[in-house]
Amino acid sequence: MTLFWILTAAMILVSLAFIAPALLRSRQLEASDRDQQNVVIARERLSELQIEHAVGSLTDAEYEQAKLELEQALLIDLEGDATSEQVETSDGRGKGALVVALLFIAVATVTIYLTIGTPQMVDPEAMLAEQQSSEELPSVEEMMTALVERLKEHPEDAEGWYLLGRTYMAMQDYQKAAFAFDKLNQLVSDQPSIMLALADALAMSSGGNMQGRPAELIRKAIQLAPEDQTALWLAGMVEDQAGNYPIALTHWRHLKTLITDDAESIERVDSLIAGAERKLAASGASPVTAPVQETAAAVGKEITARITLADDLLNKVTPDESLFIYARAMQGPKMPLAAVRLKVSDLPATVKLSDSQAMVPGMNLSSFKQVVVGARISRSGNAIAASGDLLGEVSPVAVDGEGVVELVINAELP
Repeated sequence: MTLFWILTAAMILVSLAFIAPALLRSRQLEASDRDQQNVVIARERLSELQIEHAVGSLTDAEYEQAKLELEQALLIDLEGDATSEQVETSDGRGKGALVVALLFIAVATVTIYLTIGTPQMVDPEAMLAEQQSSEELPSVEEMMTALVERLKEHPEDAEGWYLLGRTYMAMQDYQKAAFAFDKLNQLVSDQPSIMLALADALAMSSGGNMQGRPAELIRKAIQLAPEDQTALWLAGMVEDQAGNYPIALTHWRHLKTLITDDAESIERVDSLIAGAERKLAASGASPVTAPVQETAAAVGKEITARITLADDLLNKVTPDESLFIYARAMQGPKMPLAAVRLKVSDLPATVKLSDSQAMVPGMNLSSFKQVVVGARISRSGNAIAASGDLLGEVSPVAVDGEGVVELVINAELP
């Protein structure tokens, strides 16, 4: 700290060195200027006297007397400036101004630095204390303990459960992460991202095995968010582990169309696709015939629906908004047995719903005698229904019936 103030004083002295010469010689210059002025005035007066003498206004005696007085007055003026004013002002007022400048610069410098500077930076002890205080942050374990205690008091805190689950995943404590995500899934049901996080944690805690509950969660998530890249990725892995290679290929090939700008991800998906194709070939089926075998039993099991939009809702939609047409079971889970995605610009539209559009293996349209047929315009583009979406449903509809189901979108979800 002492070195800092020594350097500060040296800088102040350097600044004074620039202004001191001007302060010390300022009065000398003023005295010199007055001497020159006195000489000029004397010369002008002498010229006037010479003219007056020449025209006869002054006699010879008067001229000589006036000239003598002028010379004596000039001599007195020059001697007075040299002995008194010049020395007195240069040594007195100049030095006084220098002292005032020294005090002003020193006081101003210190005051400004203490106001807008960082004085503690010149004190090693203060810097060390500040560094130690900044290092005394709570550990991850302490923050986790505090978060767990807060969730015990506020178990409805969804954001807290999500943070807890993500932290446990980062710490590779997958069982605790699964517990946290399970709590969150109970609070916010039917959220694909949460179901996928829970499925991932459960699978990791089982050594990567995705069968069982992880598969159930992922299949439901892909049904709710068929364009979600994470859902497609995991859904392909689920079906690949289950031996459903054609379905796995369908998910991964669709995923590839969504990641055209990510070369690394495309390479990984290509590797998964190649692996599934090799397994499919080894099983004796071909990529072309396998889907046909999957849907052969469903021939004739389809529903034809014609969808229109009520006139009073025409001004509430835009052409690019998503339109979902689906068939679902009348009881039990509301997941679609078959679904088609269009746009509002396609209305009025006629579609066919069949087992070929099944979202989850084993949950096919042909497995039910009667279903609910519906159409929903999604404002967000998400497959999950939300407030403000426009809806129309008809039930019961016979799966093996004939004719066309007339479906009018005429309601708005609250």
